[in-house]
Amino acid sequence: MKKKAIKALSIIVSALFMFNTGFVYAETDNEEENKESAYNARSVVLAEAATGQILFSQNPDEKVAIASVTKIMTLLLAAEEMKAGKLSMEDTITASYNAFITDGSVIWLNEGEKMSVYDITRSIVISSANDACVALAEHLGGSEENFVKLMNKKAKDLGMNNTLFANCTGLDAENQYSTAADVAIMAAELRKHDYYDEFLLTRLSYVREGTDRATQLLNTNRLLEYDGITGLKTGTTDNAGYCFTATAERNGMELVAVVLGAKTDDGRFEIAEELLDYGFNGFELFSPQFDKEQLADIKVKNGVAKTVSVEPEQGLQCLIPKGKSKDVTYLYNIRKEVSAPIQSGDQVGKIVVLLGNDTLFVVPVTSENDSEELTFWRSFWYIFKGLVSF
Repeated sequence: MKKKAIKALSIIVSALFMFNTGFVYAETDNEEENKESAYNARSVVLAEAATGQILFSQNPDEKVAIASVTKIMTLLLAAEEMKAGKLSMEDTITASYNAFITDGSVIWLNEGEKMSVYDITRSIVISSANDACVALAEHLGGSEENFVKLMNKKAKDLGMNNTLFANCTGLDAENQYSTAADVAIMAAELRKHDYYDEFLLTRLSYVREGTDRATQLLNTNRLLEYDGITGLKTGTTDNAGYCFTATAERNGMELVAVVLGAKTDDGRFEIAEELLDYGFNGFELFSPQFDKEQLADIKVKNGVAKTVSVEPEQGLQCLIPKGKSKDVTYLYNIRKEVSAPIQSGDQVGKIVVLLGNDTLFVVPVTSENDSEELTFWRSFWYIFKGLVSF
């Protein structure tokens, strides 16, 4: 695997720091460095799941076939049904004729055969069983065609604007494509659910075990021994080449490495592992820590309440180079006094969080409380109310 890629990756660090709500690219502008760092794959992305920051990308928006990586979306829709209480691992699925005639990687479902959602989904996760995938899609959508419509709707909802599904399995088909950037979004979304965690890390299992139709389930993810690995999905077809989406988590940071159209089977795993190593070795999750003394109550001019408390936006995270958290600085710009009326949620200032010359966050600071304007008639009412109480 080319080591020049790591050299090129270090150039992108300064571009990463921004307040964001979605996946954000960070690429070097040096064309020669990009050329030297090119991986032997059509499309590559390394992203962090929670923040959406993309640490490295190569042709991230090129529309390509993604083979069985497509099944991430099928599994995501099933997971959402389980979360909604509309599907259970104990439910039974009956295989149709369409599932029976599906080719490729299969568990040899017979028409009319009944199998639990537990066995169906682990067959999809572990061994990428196409017939199990069709059976699940028909169970959830009524037909594979209807289920594909749900897949495309979900893709649109997630902002996967360069993705179109034609089937639930990833078998080569016209008008079926995605991108490494979109797959990263899809994979990060699936990792919000834990229904498949056991299956994702299973190397070998069986369905129908103990019968004369016992079928082996073999996981093709060669990174199962990688430190912190959490999944996720391989895929291979003539049109797509060798594809792999790997997810791994360390110290609360989960990375997504997407490799589409690799030239060799070994290559997809080598690229993914190198990217994961780079991300974990070079970056850490950072959350701003605000000075409470800078967040003292502020005065309210002509207010019923003479002061209000303030709070900065919470739950912010971004990636920074490892070991650099001590170098982060904060610029507080918060008003000392505001005029009534003021309502909870009104912005009263901001905090700029910096690492060197790079802005990590511009954090809104808002009022926690209300304070109505103290008008003449309201003052009169308070005086009258006080007299009556006396």
